[in-house]
Amino acid sequence: MVTAFEFDKYLENSKEDSYRIHQDEKNYSSLRTFLLIFSIVTGFITITTFFDGSIDYDSYSNFAAFVVSLLIRIFYTRIFTVESIRRKIFILFVTALILFLLSTIFQNIIEKDKPVEENKAKVEKLKKIADEEIDVTVEQKKTDTTTIVIFFSLALIFFRFPKNDLIQLYSLAIGLPVLTDLIFFQNFGITGKIPMLVTTLLCFVISYSSENKRHKKFNREYDVYFKRHSETIRMKKELDYAREIQLSMLPESTKIIGDLQIAATSLPASEVGGDYYDYFNINDDLTGIFICDVSGHGVASALLLSGLRSCMHLILEDTSNPKEVFVKLNRMVRRTQNRKMFVTAVFAVIDTKNNKCTLFNAGHLPPYKISGESHELFKVKRHGITLGAVDNFISDDEDNLVTFDFKKGDKLLLYTDGIIEAMDDVKNEYGFTRLEDFLYKNTSSTPSDLLDGLIKDVNKFSDGAEQVDDISILVLSRN
Repeated sequence: MVTAFEFDKYLENSKEDSYRIHQDEKNYSSLRTFLLIFSIVTGFITITTFFDGSIDYDSYSNFAAFVVSLLIRIFYTRIFTVESIRRKIFILFVTALILFLLSTIFQNIIEKDKPVEENKAKVEKLKKIADEEIDVTVEQKKTDTTTIVIFFSLALIFFRFPKNDLIQLYSLAIGLPVLTDLIFFQNFGITGKIPMLVTTLLCFVISYSSENKRHKKFNREYDVYFKRHSETIRMKKELDYAREIQLSMLPESTKIIGDLQIAATSLPASEVGGDYYDYFNINDDLTGIFICDVSGHGVASALLLSGLRSCMHLILEDTSNPKEVFVKLNRMVRRTQNRKMFVTAVFAVIDTKNNKCTLFNAGHLPPYKISGESHELFKVKRHGITLGAVDNFISDDEDNLVTFDFKKGDKLLLYTDGIIEAMDDVKNEYGFTRLEDFLYKNTSSTPSDLLDGLIKDVNKFSDGAEQVDDISILVLSRN
């Protein structure tokens, strides 16, 4: 049964798509359970047979089935995904059915080649054990496939398929074995197949009617929850659309401007985030890069970011001095929002003519410079006050503008606190030490490789833990 809380995730999709996702999730769990049960049963049969000493062709077949099902169960998550589970169950079903039938055909060939005396000896042995009269008649063995049909018919009850798929699967489950009986075993008897046909028909009716009931029940629940949460769904769709718009406002993730190579990304923690990055081709010699983080993340942060972006483009028409740019941005933040929202930001201007980088840090995390010559790592620690904190952003005697050499081969890394504060499942933070260790190991990497590697390293550390803050990274190198 699906709870109200669990049902919310289905409401984001259409009714039919939601039902398909729901069924696939159930199939993913059912196949895992089925393989476990099948492995236990075949394993028990195999062990019992070996201990009894009655090893024959069926024993080896059971052992092979045990090994294959156990391997599939061990590597289950690598083989199957929820999205592909139905198609792969279909393929697995048909493949297993064909292999079982081939095994039966091969067994029949072996049995035909056995000497008549061997069969007589077995019967005589049984007579002695039973201590009663048994008429011995030895003839060519005819093998039927009744057991295979019944097994696969019962197995299909475990899984959830659309009605059309059920018709196809049950048709294959009974059609292929019957054709095998007729073609390879010349088994034309109808009487012996009645139990098989009745069992298969009963299994089909159970599967088909159960699927019909499940589908109707899911549709009823979907309609109830959809009506109850229609406003929430509408807001969710609007937030998703806002996220798309916000991400579309970001510049290209990779860019080459002259001899500068840029790679950047932004990963919001919620539908809309509070991080933003940008880069600007100011003139032939000057290139600006910008990254900022609005306190919190959500709609309010996203709206403020939109204003910051517009202001940056307008301000750069008048000045490219990072200090002057931030004085004007601070004025905008103070005047346009009543809530006390703060913005940390870094704006750096690369002067390729004079091999310099001029940078201003407004309460943001310290950027890192990687030297192309020595591969040393430098942390640019000097910073000013956060944007939006006070009206008098910079006092007359305060100068937090930083200028340093930026030559060919050098790199500059800007990032937001989503990297540093990324946590694993026991609430340990990624932190500066891990970041610096990673950068030391990858000083020669290209911006794109450095960016991708850092994201992978953070994800590996988090190991599936929920992302609690927006993550943005911008890497710039001079070639």
